[in-house]
Amino acid sequence: MADQRLEEYRAYYDARTERYANNPLTKHSYEAEKKLRDLFYRYDNLDEIGQNMGRLNTDCAFAVTRDQYEMESEYYESVQEPIRKKGADQILAELDRQTELLDMMNMVNDQTNKNGVEVSADEASGKALMENWKQLDEIEVYTNAVVPARYKANMQKVIDEAKKSLIESRDSVEKTIGDWVEGWRMKPELTREYRFRHVMPYSDEEIEEHLKKFKNIINR
Repeated sequence: MADQRLEEYRAYYDARTERYANNPLTKHSYEAEKKLRDLFYRYDNLDEIGQNMGRLNTDCAFAVTRDQYEMESEYYESVQEPIRKKGADQILAELDRQTELLDMMNMVNDQTNKNGVEVSADEASGKALMENWKQLDEIEVYTNAVVPARYKANMQKVIDEAKKSLIESRDSVEKTIGDWVEGWRMKPELTREYRFRHVMPYSDEEIEEHLKKFKNIINR
């Protein structure tokens, strides 16, 4: 008859297995946990269980990682986030090449950091227009303002300073991202992509008009 400690282990692994049951998003975790749970019912001795444990615990860690990034890949595809999806797909591609838990964890961390840089670079381009929208509007207002001649020099100074600020901002961003991605240059046209476009409360015509002005000012 199994001792109390073994019964507690069985109850614990029953609960772990059931957490992933009947969920197509966690099918790998369920199968791995079920194999581990079944081991505790195959033997009535904890020493025997330990001797036959093999890679079952490691397999559970690999399985939950696979489920996580398969979910992320599917989700990012559904919301049209190709750069973030790329990160999840890279981890899944590398996962099959790993055998040791520590190596797998290091790989996930490395790929996550790498994709974080890719996302930052992507957003630096795609969000640039929206972040500078107000300044572009101000340049347009000052450019088209009808004022007495004595004020025109001051108005032009404001315009020139605003344009200079946009260019300096471009240089700063390109230097920062360039430290991580060699040769990186801002691509404001990425603002047309769904992942950026769908959060902008402007018409396509307004966006194209501002985008043209922005690209002309920053020479990108």
